[in-house]
Amino acid sequence: MVKFCPECGGELKMDSSTKNFICKSCGLYASRDKIEELKDKSQINSSDSKKRMHDDYLDWWQSSKKEKQRS
Repeated sequence: MVKFCPECGGELKMDSSTKNFICKSCGLYASRDKIEELKDKSQINSSDSKKRMHDDYLDWWQSSKKEKQRS
């Protein structure tokens, strides 16, 4: 069962009349399918940013090694 909002991390409550979830923090109102889609999208974005950060660090590290070899 979905417990946390994929947008803000707030608590989700189910609206029993419409079978949709409502976030108590940001007001997101969506079906279970939409919540899962948003959660998947945010996981993909976070893994992309982690890879980008890793690549940036690796570039920095390699450039600092080259500079040290020149000295």
